Amino acid sequence: MPSKFTIDEVVYASMLGFLEKLISTERFGLADDASFINDDFWLQDTAVIENVERRNGEWSIFLVFAHHRIPLKFIKRKITNFGCPRRAALAAHYMRRQAAKDQRGTLVVNRELIEINFN
Repeated sequence: MPSKFTIDEVVYASMLGFLEKLISTERFGLADDASFINDDFWLQDTAVIENVERRNGEWSIFLVFAHHRIPLKFIKRKITNFGCPRRAALAAHYMRRQAAKDQRGTLVVNRELIEINFN
């Protein structure tokens, strides 16, 4: 079980002081202040790749959402598990088609765009 989160008195006092200064400015927050929350616009131009892996005796389905122009910008999400590899492959295929913006699969990731420098 994870330990209970605690904060020391110095950090708590500085947080309260910061909030007090923030209230006294009497200004509204800008849209850019919370842009990190809505930074998912790039997901509209992603190629969806299904990935089926065997883990702990089950076949896990992962969907990888990769930007088709910037392939190193991607998100990998676990979807579900199956006991049969055929069912997992079939389900992964249909999940990829459902999740993809372009269901025909014409958005692909170009491997030549990935430039890795090992120096």
